[in-house]
Amino acid sequence: MNNPHSVLVYLRPTRLIYVRETGPYTDIIPKAWAKLFAWLNDNGLYASLGRGYGLARDNPLEVGLENCRYDACVEVRPELEDKALRELGVATLPGGAYACRRLTGSYDRMRSLVANVYSEFAPPAGLCFDENRPVVSIYVDNPNRYRDVDLRSDICVPIVAADEVVYPKFAESA
Repeated sequence: MNNPHSVLVYLRPTRLIYVRETGPYTDIIPKAWAKLFAWLNDNGLYASLGRGYGLARDNPLEVGLENCRYDACVEVRPELEDKALRELGVATLPGGAYACRRLTGSYDRMRSLVANVYSEFAPPAGLCFDENRPVVSIYVDNPNRYRDVDLRSDICVPIVAADEVVYPKFAESA
């Protein structure tokens, strides 16, 4: 994800309903979305689906592939919140600064990018990866209304200002 086309953006905190799966990202991302789409369809909401949000919560290099958590999410609508609280999870997307890159093409492509972002992301100078927030994939277009080649998505990596480097003090010369 070290790409000159990445831009810095601020994502606002957003209330989301989600379905969580645990395991290797390449395996669990489609499972989480299938469960969320089924729930939305069962509740007559799939046709009016807006943006989707994928939250990759764990670095596989630190927790292991089998322990990675992924949340497939959509924004909470007031009429859905009570039902979603009973049947799904409800959480808030952590707001803050993110380095984002726009992608076009099949959403299946996002799986490999999410799986590799923790090892491949090189933050812009003066910034570092914020491990307290998830990597966010934003699915801009409804895949039922657009061809795969026209789908747009953003992969957003949380960033913060790099800590100040502390240099050792040198003994003053006498």
